Amino acid sequence: MALVLDKEEIWVLECIKEAHIDKGFHIRDVIKKAKNGYGLSRSTVYEIVGYLEFHGLIKTNKAGNREIDESIAYFVTCLGCGKEIPGNEYFKENGKQVCEDCYLEGHQKIKFADPVAVRSKKLFRKQHGFEGAEGLTELQKEIYDFILEEGGVTPEKISKLFKLTPQETRNQLAILRHCELLKWRKMGEEMYMVPFDS
Repeated sequence: MALVLDKEEIWVLECIKEAHIDKGFHIRDVIKKAKNGYGLSRSTVYEIVGYLEFHGLIKTNKAGNREIDESIAYFVTCLGCGKEIPGNEYFKENGKQVCEDCYLEGHQKIKFADPVAVRSKKLFRKQHGFEGAEGLTELQKEIYDFILEEGGVTPEKISKLFKLTPQETRNQLAILRHCELLKWRKMGEEMYMVPFDS
């Protein structure tokens, strides 16, 4: 059965890694770090260290000191999407453990209204002789063709139809906007992406 650590257990494990020296770590140092960094009580740290020892993630070495057993695999639940990821593959984002996909999604935001990006895209497309959907990725072509057929679509509908996260949808639409293929238009109470020339 896979060992899946929760948020507080990860905090204590991070404190253990910080307190770890060549011969192991002392629980006193871990308690100080956990109290100062995360507000965890002494009893909570002892309880979690005991739990980690029970599962073999912490062992006693030949010198009688505690140390992390790097051969024991553990998993972390991504607080962004909820999937379980190996303990050595998570990223720390605003005090939360997240997977690579959630981390990248949070950091790869393309600005929608960016005059420099519009100018750059226009120049690039002109230099390469691209018109319409030429030079787009397959996904961008599909989104663009769908919007042309519909005449206007909400970003939420694109997310559902193409199975994209809201951020992925915004990024794809921003690129199509930079190419001056799409633009925003308010219809009723909602904002729609419509063909640029409409």
